[in-house]
Amino acid sequence: MTLSNAEKLRLKRADVLESKKIGFETVKHLQGNVQFEKGDIKLNCQRSVYKERKDIAFLFNQVKIFKDDLILECDSITFYSKKNKLESNGNPIIYDLGYKLVADSLIYFTELDSGIALGNVELIQNDQKIKADRIEYVKNPGSEAISYIAIGNVEIIDSLRTATCGLANYNDITEKTILGREPIIIDEQRTIAGEQIVLQYDKKSLSRLLIPNNAKIFSSIMEFDNIEKDSSHTVFEKNDDMTSKRLDGFFINGSLDSLRLVGMASTTYHIFEDSLYKGKNITSGDTIMMKFYNKELNNIIVSGGAQGEYIPNTKADGSTFPLIYSADKLDYFLKDENTNLSGNAQARHDNTDLKAGFIKVNWKTRILKAFSRDWADSTSSYLKPSIIEKGRDPMVGNEMTYNLDTKRGKINYGKTKADDGFYRGSEIRNESNKTIYIKNSIFTTCDLDTPHFHFESEKMKIIQDDVVIAKPIVLKIAEIPVFGIPLAIFPHQGGKRHSGWIMPAYGESKSRGQYIDGLGFYWAPNDYWDSKFTLSFGDRQGAVLNVKNQYRLRYKYSGSLFIRNQQFLSGSKDIINLKENRNSNFTVRWNHVQKLRNNQNFNANTTYSSNGSYNRNYGLNLAQRMDQKATSNVTYSKRWPKSKNSVSLNLYSNQDLLVDKKVDNSSNYYVSPTQSGSQLNISNRTLPKISFRHGQSSLFPTSANIKKWYNTIMWNYGFNYTKKERKYYKSTFSDSLNSFDWAKDSFGNPVDTLSQDDGWTHTASLNAPMKLFKNINVNPNINFRSSWVNRTFDKIWIDSLSSFQTVEKNGFNTRTTGAVSINANTKLYGLFAVPFGPLKVIRHVASPSIGFSWSPDFSKPLFGYDFGYIKDYNNPVNNEKIKHDRFAGTMAGNTPMSEQKNINFSLNNIFQAKTIIKEEEKKIDLFSLRMSSSYNFSAENYKLSNLRSSLRSKILGKLNLDLSTTHDFYGFDTKTGSRVEKFNKNERGIIAPRLTSARISTGFRLKGKALNNQSDTKLTAKDSIAIQDDLDGPGLQNPITSFKNTLTNESIWSTNISISYNYNAFNPLNSNKTLWVNSSSNIKLSKNWKIAYRARFDMVERDLVSHNVSVNRDLHCWELSLNWTPGGIGQGVYFKLNVKSPTLKDLKLEKKGGVYSSSPF
Repeated sequence: MTLSNAEKLRLKRADVLESKKIGFETVKHLQGNVQFEKGDIKLNCQRSVYKERKDIAFLFNQVKIFKDDLILECDSITFYSKKNKLESNGNPIIYDLGYKLVADSLIYFTELDSGIALGNVELIQNDQKIKADRIEYVKNPGSEAISYIAIGNVEIIDSLRTATCGLANYNDITEKTILGREPIIIDEQRTIAGEQIVLQYDKKSLSRLLIPNNAKIFSSIMEFDNIEKDSSHTVFEKNDDMTSKRLDGFFINGSLDSLRLVGMASTTYHIFEDSLYKGKNITSGDTIMMKFYNKELNNIIVSGGAQGEYIPNTKADGSTFPLIYSADKLDYFLKDENTNLSGNAQARHDNTDLKAGFIKVNWKTRILKAFSRDWADSTSSYLKPSIIEKGRDPMVGNEMTYNLDTKRGKINYGKTKADDGFYRGSEIRNESNKTIYIKNSIFTTCDLDTPHFHFESEKMKIIQDDVVIAKPIVLKIAEIPVFGIPLAIFPHQGGKRHSGWIMPAYGESKSRGQYIDGLGFYWAPNDYWDSKFTLSFGDRQGAVLNVKNQYRLRYKYSGSLFIRNQQFLSGSKDIINLKENRNSNFTVRWNHVQKLRNNQNFNANTTYSSNGSYNRNYGLNLAQRMDQKATSNVTYSKRWPKSKNSVSLNLYSNQDLLVDKKVDNSSNYYVSPTQSGSQLNISNRTLPKISFRHGQSSLFPTSANIKKWYNTIMWNYGFNYTKKERKYYKSTFSDSLNSFDWAKDSFGNPVDTLSQDDGWTHTASLNAPMKLFKNINVNPNINFRSSWVNRTFDKIWIDSLSSFQTVEKNGFNTRTTGAVSINANTKLYGLFAVPFGPLKVIRHVASPSIGFSWSPDFSKPLFGYDFGYIKDYNNPVNNEKIKHDRFAGTMAGNTPMSEQKNINFSLNNIFQAKTIIKEEEKKIDLFSLRMSSSYNFSAENYKLSNLRSSLRSKILGKLNLDLSTTHDFYGFDTKTGSRVEKFNKNERGIIAPRLTSARISTGFRLKGKALNNQSDTKLTAKDSIAIQDDLDGPGLQNPITSFKNTLTNESIWSTNISISYNYNAFNPLNSNKTLWVNSSSNIKLSKNWKIAYRARFDMVERDLVSHNVSVNRDLHCWELSLNWTPGGIGQGVYFKLNVKSPTLKDLKLEKKGGVYSSSPF
């Protein structure tokens, strides 16, 4: 009922009435059963003050207000009758048919039937209790409940859930509540939160929940810390949570039926079994639908980029690896603990990846099953199951089963690839991570669905990174059985180093007879060292056992130890006599490189050989036959980079293995001496050589930015101490032979002589690089060399021999020599405009250089001082003067006895061009021209040395041109056939250097490309320990290998031509010319046919020196090759048909002739 503002409040009753006039206002004081009335509002209290003029009543003690069905009770209240407003601060309580309201204070508008409740407000309506700091409400006409806005510490409680927020807005007409300001709803064990929560009711029961942004749901679950559940054990709390951009919740009879999370949705769900924690499942996707049954989460459906991760509890489960999965759609059934992955399903566990159209996971049994598609869903995508283990090729099949705990699986009608081979079987299962069994298997290296060849086996076992074992096995070519064996073993290492047998090669030659080469075993126990044992045997030569050990620790050290034992047998056809005339040789080589701490290095390269006769007589190639030296070298070095100092220690030994044959008169290698005193070295040893060096440093260092001229003076210094030991044979005059022979003892054995010597050498130099006039570089230099020795040599006259004899004089002596030089160079630039087509400018860079060097003649006094290095002797017979170098034959070496005053000069020219083509500027090097010569002022004749010139160019970037010439400034006397010390001049009397030698070489390549070139050629890697198949012999390279690597897939033909011309005219009367042309052509007749032809021509003699033809046919998984050399040193033919795969490299058919049949293979 609406009251008119004009209607006044009327006093109906009071036990005591007292009226007072205060100013112009009449105030009535009322007590005892006071009653007021205004329209349909009745106001009762025990005491009141009424201001009649203002129409305001103050009611106290047991205040009750009645309005229709509403009752308001409070301790005190003020009624502003003109405003139809009641204000109470006396703990007001409102009772109405649809609600109850309690607050600390209240403002109630009687006309609008609305109010504002403040302080500890509590509203009860629709089976809800609403608490807040402030509630503003209004009662709509015809409604029992009120619409309200609750503000501050809002709490809404009903029998099923509790909501808290900072602001709540309820509309009783639409039955919708909007919660804002960090709203949270606690529903059973779930907590729901978001930026805003919208609750929709239907007949006072919650029917829908909406969170438009940043939705979150989480719940807490208790976890026991042990498999054995017991109250004494610690209990941990786990939180299941869900997040998304938007959330829709649907309720039936007030209970949650389903949730829909949309936009970057994710869930974390913990799995329990009998209250024991088993693990957690994390899933995410575009949309997540969650269905509940009996208030428990029953089903989770994830769609749109669905992915998840199951992390097991390692204490309860025993598994340590998570399961990561993804699919177009995930369907997780919590009660059955099953997950279905539909469409492009993938699962990763440990190092294993599983892909399929449909994957089903049972979390109880921890078994995954994979299928090509979900046959119950006609819209699901098709993808054959495949399983991939890290570092291995995938396995593909029709159906797969995999156990997450045991990591065992089974594939029906599967296939896989390993190394370069393909395996198929009706059933493939793994016993462990390394072992795989295949039933009714097929193995081939042909990648076709119907292979050109394959091996069949009923049972096959693959041991990863080791071998493949099959029994029995049958080879089929084009489905035709060729042969069968009861057992076969193939390597299966994925290209890694691995231990295993090395298969030999077989052959026959005139020198070796029938032979086996390379039978052995390779042992690789770890990543740091390996050993290779090989045995070669020829029935006409004997056996060779090679053992090669290699070791390496990265960034630390590396090395090898090679041992070879060679046994030469007699070659007798009778096996009993094989040991007669047996010859043997034992060789050990050790190589070691080690980088120590603090800039230290240690290198060793040592060789021991019992003798060189086996190599000399039975070497398989020229390099082995010429190996007649045993050399050892050990070096330690240390550097100090900051101080630029370094020191090294070296031990060296060199032994001639053939020297005993050289002094044996009956040997083919005997060296006949021509005079007494000739020497043949047996061994040379340096024990030790100690060196120190200080690098280039400033003599007057400074940190100033602007340096003085003397700051550029640089110096360096070094010294070394060397102790040498030499053993040799010496020749004497033999009275019995009446000729010179090597010294022998009474038994006819050669006598060796031991010589030892040591000495110090000091070197130092000063130089001062500087610039003159900003453009000229000048560098003066002076160097010194001082040698310290413990002996010198003098000469004494022997009257009986009428000649001088050299005698050794012990004692410390020094010798110091030196030289000075100065060099200067600069660069000159010139630009020439050449507006011709794209050519715009030519640049010429000229680099002239001139230098002078002087080294004194130390046999003469220098600046008036005689050093005494050279002694003069007079021959008393003919009074001839003889100069003797006291230091000759010592560690100091010969003393310089001739003065050198050289001036050297050179000019280097570079010509470059700048072109502009299609507005693109380019710089091109045209050619370079260098000329150099020198002049020796101290030379007695021919002071001017030859002029040497060189020109290099790459024409058009393709044609290389290299020209070098030598010109002699002096003439040639055709009568005497010798050079004369007169400048060669032309008819006009101008010096014209004559050409004495010239060399010009060039080369170019021609090729043609196919219009439409496609190739599926695959290059196969060579076995790292395979016996070389390249037919390398003395000066012979396998043209087949070279041919394959030369012809690329970009061209169908190519030709390389190189031309070399040499001219020598030192003696113009007997000049010499050579002109060689080498050609190499490759032709690709078709996709699979290739032909190569190589030839070498002597154009002067008009002779075809050598030529070779190679043919290659690609047969997909096989290849055919033919190499034919019609004549010359490499004459022969070699035909081979083989499988391409290195794994089956011994599956081949070959025929050899000529040089190929005599080379070990």
